[in-house]
Amino acid sequence: RDVTVCSIDPPGCKDIDDALSCEVLPNGNWRIGVHIADVTHFVHPNTAIDKEAAERCTTVYLVERRTDMLPSLLTTDLCSLVGGKDRLCFSVLWEMDANNKKEPFKIVNTQFHKAIINSNAALSYGEAQARIDDKNDHTDLTQSIRRLLKAAMVIRRKRMSGGALELASQEVRFELDSETSDPTDVAEYTMKDTNRLVEEFMLLANTSVAQQILKVIITTTPTTTAYIAIMRRQSDDDYDW
Repeated sequence: RDVTVCSIDPPGCKDIDDALSCEVLPNGNWRIGVHIADVTHFVHPNTAIDKEAAERCTTVYLVERRTDMLPSLLTTDLCSLVGGKDRLCFSVLWEMDANNKKEPFKIVNTQFHKAIINSNAALSYGEAQARIDDKNDHTDLTQSIRRLLKAAMVIRRKRMSGGALELASQEVRFELDSETSDPTDVAEYTMKDTNRLVEEFMLLANTSVAQQILKVIITTTPTTTAYIAIMRRQSDDDYDW
């Protein structure tokens, strides 16, 4: 709770499911964290909510509305990482050598924890970008976001030089009539540095979790299944361990 944490999402986002943090450690390294809302505290295996969520598989976002995978009481209230409230999370923490000239932001340690966070702010991409660009803003929160961006840009360069493939297409944003919700205008969505910031750390978190799963499987399963990880929609019954 004593760590500076914030979320960065599209404007008006209510289902805030991830947040970020960056601390400078006494040894000069940076501890960067990705914190994901812990829905499993409320949704237990094989309950009615769990089965319905499995059927829906994902939240569907349309122009004028969305269909949630989970009840809004969870997604926009109890599990949403809003500012100023304690929330349960799964956290991935990396200690990075920020001063390593040969390999900047080399990961020297990765940890996975259940945690309680209290977000300092729920920001939009534009609000976070404005903080970064404001040369007179030297608050702890803004300095934390700037450090996150610096690390993210280095991590992105490493990822792209390693052969990463960009498949994203141009996104558009619709303006809707306030009464009828009919589209009245359309414009290209402009990506900001803060979009890249969030994207890089979500990718890094997914990669780190996948590596940990593989590490556990290799050490606990027979050779024939050593490189198989259970996919999101697969049942344990699909495999003869």
